[in-house]
Amino acid sequence: MKKTKAVLSIVLSVLLVVLTVSPAFAAEKKCDCGTAPIVQVRGIGETLYDGEGNEVFSAENIINGILPALPGLTYYLATGNTDVLVDALKVAVTKIFAPVSYDNNLNRDSVVEVHGYTSDPIETYVDLTENYASSEYTLSQAVYNELGEGHSYLFIYDWTANPFDIAADLNQFIKEVKEKSGHDKVTLCAESMGGCMTNTYLAVYGYEDVQNVVMANAAFNGLEMLGQLFIGNPEIDGEALARLIVQSIYGNAEYASLIPYIPVFEQLALFANDLFEKAGDKIYKEVLIPVFGYLPSFWCFIPEYHFEEAKALMLPDAGPELLGFVNEYYEKVASKTTDRVKEMVESEDVNYFCVSNYNKFIAPVTKTARWNSDGVIETYNTSGFATVADIGTTLGAEYVQAVDFGRNMISPDNIVDASTCQAPMQTWFTKNWGHIAYNHNDGTCDFYIWLLTAKEQYTIDSNSQYPQFMYYNTEIPMLMPYTCGSGDVTGDGKVTAIDATLVLKAASGVICFPSENLPEADVNCDGVITAVDARIILRKATEN
Repeated sequence: MKKTKAVLSIVLSVLLVVLTVSPAFAAEKKCDCGTAPIVQVRGIGETLYDGEGNEVFSAENIINGILPALPGLTYYLATGNTDVLVDALKVAVTKIFAPVSYDNNLNRDSVVEVHGYTSDPIETYVDLTENYASSEYTLSQAVYNELGEGHSYLFIYDWTANPFDIAADLNQFIKEVKEKSGHDKVTLCAESMGGCMTNTYLAVYGYEDVQNVVMANAAFNGLEMLGQLFIGNPEIDGEALARLIVQSIYGNAEYASLIPYIPVFEQLALFANDLFEKAGDKIYKEVLIPVFGYLPSFWCFIPEYHFEEAKALMLPDAGPELLGFVNEYYEKVASKTTDRVKEMVESEDVNYFCVSNYNKFIAPVTKTARWNSDGVIETYNTSGFATVADIGTTLGAEYVQAVDFGRNMISPDNIVDASTCQAPMQTWFTKNWGHIAYNHNDGTCDFYIWLLTAKEQYTIDSNSQYPQFMYYNTEIPMLMPYTCGSGDVTGDGKVTAIDATLVLKAASGVICFPSENLPEADVNCDGVITAVDARIILRKATEN
């Protein structure tokens, strides 16, 4: 009995010590820096692998998929037989997407994997601590450089999978980051398709573990281009296609030397549109529906106002599991996005911010090809439904702000009306800045870090350096407040011919302005310094 008591006494003593010491150990893991670790929820395009470790969408696999279709294209050009061409397209597309495809009831036999980053911070990966010129990784590195170890994380996923499964993985990822970093909450930076997955996560798990949500040119309201395809409105715009290619190469859709080639692209557009006119039903039934309609992740790109029409066209033979998923996604996620955003803005437990870029052409494959965008997603959707003029146009001289906030919420170029946004006071716009394009020394990472490290619900008035409307000056390059310049680049309080001469020289590359002079030179509010600005300044000087 004495031995038993002795053993029991020892056990209890050890247990008491453990219970006493454990909180101390736990406390050591806690970080008291006051800044939540930042998790970037990446977008579409992460490299996928099959169960044997082979890259799914490698150049070799894509070429091997396309080559069998070429004889069908040749035969079509010679005979006009659309059946042969569509059969060839079916073989090509099916082969390329076979490793990630689902059947009509949400089943997938193949194994799809993503390799690379876990819930460890980026400093554990040598490749992520190198200097990237412009990419999503650049922001990761900037966060690491600014906040130090244990604060920058990357969440990657199989972007063809069920969004609810991805949300579950994100939830687990967040819990692991919290444990490893010693923080009670994380900040989510949702980029592109990552906006869909973040939106799904918030719908299912809430924001108890989240300090800040930053929608970074995110598709959390869908993608109109894909929505139009899912309701049966394909249409190729030849001129828009030409300008998109120019934009992709040179960063500017107005590169003059290539514009004469627009007629060539218009002919290509006529060819494609003629094909859809003749064989659209067969293309949808045998190619688009079984490959893309059954892909669960693509339904997160469908704007909620297109769901019913899209279901009718794309899911005529859907099984109960697939149809149930689509309905659930609409009911729990898509249809409640606006309410969710407003709830976060009003909540004291989480802060919400939205960044939307514009003045870029988008892939011109539907009737909405002229919608303003960041080059990938329409500004209308990334902003949470701002009123936006088509690319190359304005809202018009007679336009009146849609919602009266007692302040002007129309961009200086009269292209964007922010008053109709889901969160007008928490939505920022940048002209000429492309889709998820960060650089280390142009102010873009600084802007995002300011939002990502917020300790309170910022508004568009919180920082004069970052007003609601900004523009990305490609000549420096630099992110700058967007205001119409006075023309007084010398800073002497007058607009004279000297100012006009200096601006003309700057536009011609003869001289370079200090960055503080550039906003004053941009008198036509287009975000760039050109001879047009010089002419306007000279006219103002003459009038004076």
